[in-house]
Amino acid sequence: MMRNIDWRDWTDSAFDESRATGKPILLSISAVWCHWCHIMDDKTYSDPQVVENINDNFIPIRVDADRNPDINSRYNMGGWPSTVFLTSDCDVLTGSTYVPPDQMLLVLDRISSAYSEQKEELIEKAKQARAETEQSLSATRGSVSRLDDVNRVLETVRSSYDEEFGGFGIAQKFPHPSALELLLFSYEQTGNDADLAMVVDTLNAMIDGEIFDPIQGGMFRYATQRDWSAPHYEKLLEDNARMASVMLDAYRITRDQDFLDTARDIFFYIENNLIQEQTGAFYGSQDADEEYYSQDEEGRKNMNPPRIDNAIYTDSNCILARTYLKLYGIGRDLAAREQALRIVGYFNSLQRTKDGAIPHYMEDGKPHGYGHLLDMAALVFANVLCSEATGDTAYIQAAKELLESIFSAFGADNGAFYDISVNRARERGLTRYNTPLRENSMLAMAFVKLADLTEDEAYRLSAKNVLDAMAGQYGNYGIMAADYALAVAALNVEPLLVTVHADAGTEEADAFIQSTIGNCGINCTVRTVEQEEGEEPAASICLGAVCRTRVTDPDELEGELNGVITERSAITP
Repeated sequence: MMRNIDWRDWTDSAFDESRATGKPILLSISAVWCHWCHIMDDKTYSDPQVVENINDNFIPIRVDADRNPDINSRYNMGGWPSTVFLTSDCDVLTGSTYVPPDQMLLVLDRISSAYSEQKEELIEKAKQARAETEQSLSATRGSVSRLDDVNRVLETVRSSYDEEFGGFGIAQKFPHPSALELLLFSYEQTGNDADLAMVVDTLNAMIDGEIFDPIQGGMFRYATQRDWSAPHYEKLLEDNARMASVMLDAYRITRDQDFLDTARDIFFYIENNLIQEQTGAFYGSQDADEEYYSQDEEGRKNMNPPRIDNAIYTDSNCILARTYLKLYGIGRDLAAREQALRIVGYFNSLQRTKDGAIPHYMEDGKPHGYGHLLDMAALVFANVLCSEATGDTAYIQAAKELLESIFSAFGADNGAFYDISVNRARERGLTRYNTPLRENSMLAMAFVKLADLTEDEAYRLSAKNVLDAMAGQYGNYGIMAADYALAVAALNVEPLLVTVHADAGTEEADAFIQSTIGNCGINCTVRTVEQEEGEEPAASICLGAVCRTRVTDPDELEGELNGVITERSAITP
């Protein structure tokens, strides 16, 4: 019955129809993996009275959250599904998340009556509300980012920690990988054992809980209970990639084999369920199915597995590529680097628009959704890390080309970058006011890494400009500001630079590179330079402007690196 609703796409024609008919817009934001979205489709949007009311009195628009992050970020009501009523000028009248059938009928009658009787007044109020929202989030110049910001975010993370069950908060439990990474950074920088204990206890509680699939591997999106039990069963590529990254870093620091094994279980799930063999890229998610996941291994064999979303998303694949590079170093997995390079090579090869934008996703071999900052930033960072992991400057050039487009098509006056390009905003009828914290922080991290790899300090200035622009808003994000804090730390903490004196692509260079990636945190960079004639392959370690040691044996590099890292944490206040 849900299909009996005359859903439109988000297009100018849908809003033109709203103006011509005098009907408000009903915007449904859903996701293919979303359990409650399916319930609302099966119950609310399949109720004959609801269907008739919507078709008669509204212009219904259906938007997939993953495929349309620009719409989702502007109109999400705090979760999925989001049920939003709009004016013909795209302004919000009211909204909520899941709405059961009986309540939906009351809401539909109330909205349609009010809109027909008080249209002009409601349109004006909605317009004012949008203006106030945009003003509060507008890209104004912030204060100045400082290392103290890192400590402030750390205190927020620590105060949110659940002492009994690990993780953050005392209700539904999401993994919050960036908050865990920030605690790991703090431990490595200062030797604060309490920060490491929070991460270790959280990861062990997750492993002992129900958020990981014990049969097919992979992590469910979140647990509904404080003790990591009763999960919602959807599996998202990005969530799994980011959590595998945390597990690898935790293993690097603690050498607890359970963390490495869990990371490998996540890769096992991803490679056996989400890969598109012909491209080497990965699908975005797998649906939640309570009945399927309640079965034991034998029971699952007799059932069809939950549906896979066959869209290949640029941002989540690039995040996965970064995690594969960690597996290459920390897990000593040579094939992992090749997988990362294959992913990044695929997205580098995709057709771009005239302004240099890349597609947000590929589906059935066709590109869709050009002009999102999250994709551009993720591919820039992935290219930079591929250059670090190979010594191949072609990836630096690819990153530079993307950055040219980012500066021209996404740049805001305050030094940061808007979430969508000029062209995307025009095509979608959206205003540009949001400079998202996470994507800008990712770009700042890429700028810092570029500065270390190229010795071009202009990139470090770009990182500072971005983070200064974000300094006025990070306090609104709670523990979600961990990405910003990590970027500020990368910019301001004394960098650890390993220079490999060996020809890129040789076994000697790769051995030094792999050892460095396997033993370093966020503020450590490995740069490969040409081996001088008659020179023995070697690696030099510099902390800030002071070069500490030079080794000619890759097996000795780990010990030397750990010694420098330990020395730094011992003297950091």
